[in-house]
Amino acid sequence: MYTYKTRITLRDADAAGVLFFGRYFALAHDAYEAFLDSHGLNIGHLIQTTDYILPIVHAESDYRRALFVGQPATIRLRVVEVRSRAFTIAYEFLNPEGELACRLQTIHCAVNVKTRKAVALPKEVGDALKSELEPQGGR
Repeated sequence: MYTYKTRITLRDADAAGVLFFGRYFALAHDAYEAFLDSHGLNIGHLIQTTDYILPIVHAESDYRRALFVGQPATIRLRVVEVRSRAFTIAYEFLNPEGELACRLQTIHCAVNVKTRKAVALPKEVGDALKSELEPQGGR
């Protein structure tokens, strides 16, 4: 499990000072990019130097508790499935008390930049993901 720490900022919130639902996905993506970096896979470098991209093809979330402007938040990232062309990542957002605020999941697919068709997951990506793969039922 990879842990990412952040703070809820004013730009993340609605008029009531509550983290806006769509911003959970942006913060999850920040955690995802940091996770890739921790495995030597800088997303900017990959985009500029490889023939593949890893777009999100499905995303879902369940909200439990509000997060507020100024609060620290912890995002726990887990790799839950790695397939030949795709992978699934689960995120848990925790409030300062360690309580679950949101559960979010994204499914990514490896896609060739030129053809825009699904391709086999590149070895370096698959190896990084598999090194963090959690056993089934680990939710």
